[in-house]
Amino acid sequence: MPNKKNDINLILTLTILLVIGIVYLIFPNLEFKSSNTNRIFGILFNVFCFYSAILIFIRLRKIKNKILKYFIGLITGIFLLISLLNFPIYLMKIDPQVQYYDVETLYWNKKNKFEKIQKQYYINWKNNKKNIRINKIFDFGPFRNYLEYNVEIENLNDNWVKTNKD
Repeated sequence: MPNKKNDINLILTLTILLVIGIVYLIFPNLEFKSSNTNRIFGILFNVFCFYSAILIFIRLRKIKNKILKYFIGLITGIFLLISLLNFPIYLMKIDPQVQYYDVETLYWNKKNKFEKIQKQYYINWKNNKKNIRINKIFDFGPFRNYLEYNVEIENLNDNWVKTNKD
């Protein structure tokens, strides 16, 4: 019975990893709106990858084909090593990718209210200074998809409405 439980856990974790991978391939610039939520997701994803690798290693004992067994063991070992090396990076609050923080919304799209031009900044890790960027984003629910980075607002068409600043 515990063996069947491990098989079900492995199938569920690999399915979740596959879904996350497919979503990332379709929307490579998809993030959460909050940088803290992105960090929490990164930490949880690393723990989840570590758990998946352990489940795969446990399951490897049942594989009879030695070539397949060593190949999957090697790939899983590399996967586990990357996960273990990536984990301290998130814990030390060093982001592997740029985290943007909102400053203000500059423009809204007339045709799509979820699409907007946002003034944002990120912290440069070399000099610890803020770098201001103007990005075109698409917000839906707790997620944000970055459509274009470093937008030149002088070249916007008539579909954009300037937000009112009080």
